[in-house]
Amino acid sequence: MPFLEAILMLVLAHRGMGKGRYENTLKSFEEGLSYGAHGIELDVRLTKDGAVILNHDPNLMRTMGLDVDLSETTLAELDKMDLIGFDSLTTLETVYKELPEETFIDVEIKAVEAVPQVIKIIKRFDAVERTMFSSFHHDCLPAFTQEFFGRPMIAPIIDKEIRQVGGEEYLAGVIKKYKPYSVNLNKDLFEYLGLEKGLAMLRKVRESGTRISLWTLNDQNLLLKVREVCDFLITDCSDKMMEVL
Repeated sequence: MPFLEAILMLVLAHRGMGKGRYENTLKSFEEGLSYGAHGIELDVRLTKDGAVILNHDPNLMRTMGLDVDLSETTLAELDKMDLIGFDSLTTLETVYKELPEETFIDVEIKAVEAVPQVIKIIKRFDAVERTMFSSFHHDCLPAFTQEFFGRPMIAPIIDKEIRQVGGEEYLAGVIKKYKPYSVNLNKDLFEYLGLEKGLAMLRKVRESGTRISLWTLNDQNLLLKVREVCDFLITDCSDKMMEVL
């Protein structure tokens, strides 16, 4: 994958410019990319009629104050409510159509039922070499391995499990089971393990051939300390992170 091999670390704009009213919108993605971020991280769910819609939550209450459940609403209904647009809801297909072809995209699977449709979209845009598939639902990831030739970029997301007793063994078990391209880890692991122990653990993972993605890292000082073990940096502050790099 020449695109990845040419860059030591990829900065991915988390939901664009992070949490808030415009998260997971084209507006937010374009802003994140405007600061030089190499790509974006986004969340996908499925509408009632099978469209792959971008949203972190199952409903629109937090971001828009609307009592609308996406899985119970069709794309046409969302459009009729004037909820589809540049600074509003968008689809995964639209992201691949509208953003530059060199944009790296981390597709976080929030709803496992979206997997078959995500696969169809990736095939349609021939985008497997610039797409990472991540999820807290680890068992949905082998579907991508089975569908795409070679080693697609699957990335189990691990949060609190790494920040408790037995965390390193849990991480090793996930890597052994799924043979992922990357593991996406909460940067708070350094608060639990301490900087040196955390760095040592991640060096060991990378030496075994698995890449490391850290989220959601917004601290410039921490970036300087961990950049040697970080292949993907997921951040709300692509402006500040690119300034450091």
